[in-house]
Order: sequence, then C-alpha cells, then structure tokens
Amino acid sequence: MVAYLLIHVGKQFLDITEQEEAERKIRELSERLAERMASETEEVRIEEARGRIASTDIFSPLDIPPFDRATMDGYAVVASDTYYASEDNPSMLVVKARIQAGDAPSIGVTRGFCAGITTGAPIPEGADAVVKIENTTEHDDNVKIYKPVAPGENIMPAGSDIKRGEKIVKRGSMLTMRDTGVMAACGMTRLEVRKKPRVAIISTGNELLMPGEDLTPGKIYDVNVRTLSDCVRACGSVPVSLGIARDRRIEIENKIVEGLKMDAVLISGGTSAGGGDEVPGAIADLGEIILHGVDIKPGKPFVLGICDDKPVFGLPGNPTSALITFNLFVAPLLRRISGLETRKTGDSQRRIARAACRIFSEAGRNEYVMVRLVAGGDGLLAYPILSGSGAITTLAKADGYIYVEKGREIIEEGAVVEVVPLP
Repeated sequence: MVAYLLIHVGKQFLDITEQEEAERKIRELSERLAERMASETEEVRIEEARGRIASTDIFSPLDIPPFDRATMDGYAVVASDTYYASEDNPSMLVVKARIQAGDAPSIGVTRGFCAGITTGAPIPEGADAVVKIENTTEHDDNVKIYKPVAPGENIMPAGSDIKRGEKIVKRGSMLTMRDTGVMAACGMTRLEVRKKPRVAIISTGNELLMPGEDLTPGKIYDVNVRTLSDCVRACGSVPVSLGIARDRRIEIENKIVEGLKMDAVLISGGTSAGGGDEVPGAIADLGEIILHGVDIKPGKPFVLGICDDKPVFGLPGNPTSALITFNLFVAPLLRRISGLETRKTGDSQRRIARAACRIFSEAGRNEYVMVRLVAGGDGLLAYPILSGSGAITTLAKADGYIYVEKGREIIEEGAVVEVVPLP
C-alpha cells in the first residue's frame, strides 16, 4: 500500500513538488490502481475488439487449416504415380472426381487415378500431392502429367498455420486487426477484454458556458471538456463529461462525488491559490491531497488527490496548461490502468528541429515552450508561440512543445531541440 501525506490546503502552495518526485508518486499510484483494474473485464464482440486489451491468453479452438488443402489448381494424385513423368514420357491418370473449394470430397484417390482440384479445396483421401495444372493436359477425363511431384508437394497440411491449442493472443496485448483476423479464422465471435477505465471530466469557473448555450456578457465557452475528453479517449479510457461547476466549494464537491462513481476524476480550473480557487480545498474535504504545485511552467498549480481510493486530478484552467499537465501526469496513469504502454502521449512522435530564434526560459522551473514547426532549408525550424497558456490561438497554432530543464535559461538560435506533439 502506498502511503500518502495529507496536506491542509490554504490560499498558497504549501510545498512545490519537483517534477521527478511528482512523476514518481503517480507511478506508484498507477501501479496499485492497475492491479485493481486488471481484474475488471467485459465481453465484447470481435467487431469491437480492435484496440482493446486482452484480459486472458487466447488459444485456438481448432487447427488452421482444419484439413489438408491444395495450394495450387491442378490434380490431387498419389505422388508415386508421377515419379517417372517427363515431357517425352508423361504419366497417364484417370480423373475420378472434381473437387472445388468448399466441397467435402466423398471419393478417395487410388493409384492410377486422380482428382481435379482447385486452390483451397480439401485433399481427397489417398492423395498425397497436387500436380500444377500447367504441368498437365487433359482429354476425355484422362490427364497427362509431364513433371513429377513429391509427397506433400503443393499441399498445406491441417494445422500447419495454427495448431489447435496454440496461443494466438497474449494476455495484456493490444488487439490489432491481425489478431482479430486470426480470431475470426478460428471461428471466434466474442472475447474477454479489460474494461476501459471511465474518467469523469469537470470544468470549473463562473465565466464558463458549454458550447451551444447562448453567449452572454462576461461569459466564454469552455474548451477543456472537449479537448480533455479526446485526450482521455486516446489513453484507452472512456470520458464522461459532468459539465461545469461554478466556483463554489459545495458545487465542486458535489461534482467530485458524482465523478467518484467512475474510476478517476479530472477537473480543470480552480487549482491555483487565488480567492476563487476551490478545487484543492474540495479535494481535501473529500479525501487527501497528494501534491499541490509542481515546479513546471506552465502547469505549476497541478493537484493530485485521492478520494474514495480513486485519483482526482486538478489541472490548471488555461487550455495549454491543462494539456501539458495532462500529458505529463495524467496520461501515463490512464495508459497504465488501461493496460496500454506506459508512455506520455506524443512521446513516440517526437520530432527533431532547430530553434528558429533565441528561446528564453524562466529560471528555477522546468518549462514547456509551445512551438510552431516550419520547414527550413535543412530541416524543421521551431518558432516559440508567445501568446500565453490561456490563449486559444496557442492551441490552434502550436505543433507541440519543447522541454527546457530548470537551470537552462536560454536555448540559442539554431540549437537542436526535440518537439513533443500535443496530445
């Protein structure tokens, strides 16, 4: 069991946590939660299985192919009837039957006889090879064979692709179209997968309206429910929007209580140290605060709490800050408890660029600088976007962000940088 420290929240950050320590705490929490979530499964149809996580090893219930089958159009023969066949001295056999793919042959083949056969058709009893049709000529149900074949030639034996009882999917793997194709070939229609975590999403703020409502003076439309919902979905989880809570402690607490019916709660806004920032206090009233404040920019007022043994994340309300803190702290936990690879969203798509100009960073904090990528003469150039973490244009223009570790105050023009795409 992970031990947690209860912090009484006032109107200030009581303890700014270093980013590495915050990530360590989240890793510990995610490991414990992942064990619990791994036992929660559901049955889905194979049509819905792609991208899901297999909850058990899956074994083939039958041989694939389930019978010996022809891999060429031609004639099913007893191989020894063809051993001395040549262009000058062809073997002569009598065609006893015609077998097509999907047939169930009732007539066997003996020496001196053969059966016409198409690709994929079952090999009749007694036959042990298939002569390619291009090495034969036929007239009045008599076929001349001009080239010998060896036993087993042009035949795919039963179980040569997949044997009955063979493991076809490993527990914990993400199902791909190849996996679902193999399961379909085995006749499977349903399977057990890990249940997707459900994540409650709440925006806070007196100024917010949901898109579609009439825009009145002093109000703005909420962005975070939409963007965070898509981020949650990309992490193998199911977003559940609980709408907007006003900046009142009781209203926020009621939303959190409703959200605790899910597996995790994600709140944006109200996490700082101002007079209207009620989220940390609401979390503390319902459970305990693990951390409040991280040494990063943007995203300093990030909050992590535990309520009813479930994680409650408080993200800054600024859209860019919310996305960066989601990527750094929320995405790894959601991916872990979903059964996905535990990496930050966008890590696998990092791109190399050069700083298009000098980039300045605040001393004493790790900083994530939003950038726009432009093709240059010898590669990509990264231009910093200076409109701020609260500007919608920052999201619209940004291709990603670069990491500037604390202590480094300047990235010189032309320096090589890694750009992480936004979630």
